[in-house]
Amino acid sequence: MNKKNIFAFLEIALILTLLFILDITNKFFGYIFVDPNPYFIFSILIAIRYGINFSLLSGSISTFYIFLSIFFNARNDFFKFIISWTVLKNPLYIFLFGFIIGFFRDMYIQKINYQNEQINLLKEKVKSLEEDIRKYKNITDDLEHKLVLEKQGVSLLVEKLKDIEYNNSEDIFNEAIDLISEFIYAKTVSIYTLSKNNFLRMKVRKGPQFLPNSLPVDKSVVISMAMEFGSANANVLYLTEVEYNFEYEPAMAVSVKHGKEILGFIIIEIIDPEKINKNTEIYLKILADWLSTLLLASSKLSENQNPDFLTSEKFSNILEKIEERRKRFGIPYSVVIVKYNNINSINLFKKFIRDTDFLFIDKNKKEIKIILTSCSKDGLTRVLDNFSYENIKVMEAYTKQ
Repeated sequence: MNKKNIFAFLEIALILTLLFILDITNKFFGYIFVDPNPYFIFSILIAIRYGINFSLLSGSISTFYIFLSIFFNARNDFFKFIISWTVLKNPLYIFLFGFIIGFFRDMYIQKINYQNEQINLLKEKVKSLEEDIRKYKNITDDLEHKLVLEKQGVSLLVEKLKDIEYNNSEDIFNEAIDLISEFIYAKTVSIYTLSKNNFLRMKVRKGPQFLPNSLPVDKSVVISMAMEFGSANANVLYLTEVEYNFEYEPAMAVSVKHGKEILGFIIIEIIDPEKINKNTEIYLKILADWLSTLLLASSKLSENQNPDFLTSEKFSNILEKIEERRKRFGIPYSVVIVKYNNINSINLFKKFIRDTDFLFIDKNKKEIKIILTSCSKDGLTRVLDNFSYENIKVMEAYTKQ
């Protein structure tokens, strides 16, 4: 029994009991001589308000109280009284009118409930249709976007290529991520480089982060499949029985290759589900080939594959590109400048510098400058903890984020 029914039952019992007490106190003989009978009026109200079931309940209690009142007031002639029309017409009218009014009231409520159900069903259909419209609109916008890009693709590509400095791989990465994002229309695009130990390190990202900045290839089914077959998307997760962790699974991934050697991956971290299709994969493969060609055209292809020392003259140029990346894509970086006394201590830096970081040496000043890409204040603190070697002195260290 729900709260509404409990309240109705208590309401009926309380009011009828009060009417009965008033009846007994004033010797009204169950109100059989009162027209209209208060029990009848109350039962009609109950029928209107609660329907046929509570109307019958109210009628039953009212009839019991009428007979009980007559018994208390005319105990000797009780049976003579209750079989008379004057008494019997009261419960008869109470039950009859209560039943009729309650019946039509219940029919009306059932009709309202049915209409509300139909309204709710229609609302769900409207929501479903709105969702379908949204999907079709996204697909239409996507196709329109691709048609425009296909029409203007060559001129757009040429304009982008004009601005790229071929001798600076950082500039290539910065421009590439913009062009890929524009072609694919994704929420988050990133480019990861691949280390010799099959470890991925984020080079540049555009959009909100989903994947960690570094991870082993075998952590992700999608990336592992892209490494083997050249490209893969999240749909492969439904086809494999291998256990996977969703936190390491991007929407799509395409490998950037030079011959059989994999340099890294273009990874679509977040994209609308309807855009995960063969056409998008084809676009990604074309852009991956384009990126590979640009990197090969650069004289610094191996620059971020081996953390060898660069000349100090190149520091400002690369730092400018890293700063541009921070402003455009919100990727923090840190800079550390140290002095060294002993030439043998230089190689110690290679032990804790990542593939994506840069080392610059000025042997005349005995100074080493380090650019730590994708490095926040916490990361800088961890790196500085490693500078506990003798003959090495930290001159300057800062983070920009």
